[in-house]
Amino acid sequence: MDYPKSVPGSGLENGKFVDEDPIAGKPGSLIPAIWGNSVTEEILSAITAAGLTPDEAQTNQLAQAIRLLSKPDPLQQFPVQVYRKNLLINGGFDIWQRGTTNPGPNIGGYVADRFRCDWNSNAAVAISRQSFVPGQTEVAGEPAYFLRWQQTTAGVGATEHKISQAIESVRSLAGKTATVTFWARSDAPRALQVTAGQYFGVSGSEPVVKVVDVFQLNTAWTKYSATFQVPVIAGKMLGVNNFLRLAFDLPLNVLQTVDLAQVQLEEGPVSTPFEYRPPAEELMLCLRYFEKSFANSSVVRANNGVGTCIVSFTQSAAAASPQYGMVVYMQVQKRVQPTVVLYCPANASNQIWNYSAGAVCTGTTVQSTTERSFAIGTVTSPSSAPGNGLQIEWTADAEI
Repeated sequence: MDYPKSVPGSGLENGKFVDEDPIAGKPGSLIPAIWGNSVTEEILSAITAAGLTPDEAQTNQLAQAIRLLSKPDPLQQFPVQVYRKNLLINGGFDIWQRGTTNPGPNIGGYVADRFRCDWNSNAAVAISRQSFVPGQTEVAGEPAYFLRWQQTTAGVGATEHKISQAIESVRSLAGKTATVTFWARSDAPRALQVTAGQYFGVSGSEPVVKVVDVFQLNTAWTKYSATFQVPVIAGKMLGVNNFLRLAFDLPLNVLQTVDLAQVQLEEGPVSTPFEYRPPAEELMLCLRYFEKSFANSSVVRANNGVGTCIVSFTQSAAAASPQYGMVVYMQVQKRVQPTVVLYCPANASNQIWNYSAGAVCTGTTVQSTTERSFAIGTVTSPSSAPGNGLQIEWTADAEI
């Protein structure tokens, strides 16, 4: 909205209305009907957007509308745009940097970013990313993916079948009321126990683990929620790498398929709708803990192929000579100094590959690792020359 500057004869001075001056014989500004109607429509739009009914006799409806439109969502303490409410990262299971399946039926650990899948004994489990059918109405919000735990060998004597995420700092939610919400289903009625554990780190106090609730899953997608009190940490000793862990404990020693989607942990006594973050933002949050050089669609492994690996460096040393100080700057500063692992793109080693000569280097090592960068040293191939392109893949792991 603006003054009617484009309306001929409106009589504006310096872009604003002026009064009539009878002594000087100067007419006042005119208010064109189109401008008066526009002002009224703009005010009425705000009033109706706030759910009010315009009333000619009321002169405070615009103020009421402003208060209503700026009021926080009644289900949360602050407007969602003020702060991020979900303490979990990748709760929608959109980011899978390590690959969309675990490497083997006996290999657990991190699969979907920030979520660990752990089991013991001789159980065999397939962890995978599954896709929702576009337009499905079973799970609200049109999510794209969910995590599937498919146990193909029941195993004997297991003590742990767990999906969990560690939240940086045991101070997180300490002494506060929290609410966990998630969607789940299983191939048969099953009990799923959710716990919240405070782990005080190396040289810290003993862990405190609290059972949040035990949920009865069924074959249909169902939304589950529980509110609980997180223990205080007064009097506790904080050690290195302390954290709060939310865990989903599955039944032991059975064949089972359990699906999990839209996991959220937030402060407060009310379960609010799942918080969607832009994919780029979610990825950046994940990169604080784990980053890879591989293309997003590529599995983390050696001998993955030179076609998807960029030429990382240019050879400056002579053939069969040391070359040091090849620096890699990571996209996001890591939580702590990461563990860096190298992968040759052209064979099953950790050596730099000379793309130009089609030959492998020797003695490749990681040097000078910090939270922001690391360097690589190598001995160039005997068949190489300065100016050749050098390739290497890598991962940087700073998980809790």
